[in-house]
Amino acid sequence: MSIGKWSRFYKFWEVYEYHGHFDELGESRRGKVLFDGNEGVPHSDGGFRLRSTSGGSLSFSNIPLKTSLETFPCPLERGDIGCYFLRVRVEDTVWDYIGKSAELTKGISDRLREHFIKIAGTTSIHHVSSTKNFAALNAELKTNFHLNPNTPEFFDQHIELAFIKVDRTAVEYEQHVAKIEGMALAKYREMLGEFPKLNSTDETRGLQGLEDLLIPW
Repeated sequence: MSIGKWSRFYKFWEVYEYHGHFDELGESRRGKVLFDGNEGVPHSDGGFRLRSTSGGSLSFSNIPLKTSLETFPCPLERGDIGCYFLRVRVEDTVWDYIGKSAELTKGISDRLREHFIKIAGTTSIHHVSSTKNFAALNAELKTNFHLNPNTPEFFDQHIELAFIKVDRTAVEYEQHVAKIEGMALAKYREMLGEFPKLNSTDETRGLQGLEDLLIPW
């Protein structure tokens, strides 16, 4: 995938695998917790495996990929930085989030991991803070669509991802990432008339009111 250009939307399964919130194989080093009335040991990374990450000591590291990298290469690597577009699609309804990461160790992949845990509703056992919009999404999926978002099938069928990567060796890579996010949010509102449903007010505050200044004189 090229630097500086938005990718297409990828299906979740093209980039990640979800192995559930509990490790059934006994590989996790975490202690037992109680979740939804069941006791178990949480998976590493909330159970979300970036397909390009091989080896290591994660609880799912020894599980063969469902689709090999030779058959379908993963478009995202650990440490890739830039911006991402997360979409949840159920029938004709979509919930979007546009975000960024300039963190060089884990990059975009770790931000997505946090979002996935929020969507699944497993924040309480994976040390991730819930947020208002994602909590509302989880509740709406269960109540209005009668879906369980905490399943591999849900993620494979309803989650889409796109990225734009930034050169991590550039001198001003952090500023570049921030500018792309701002422009992406502005373009989204210009074309759709609103900001992404899953973005918070704080993330879009700097763009609100600008349209009042752009009325033709």
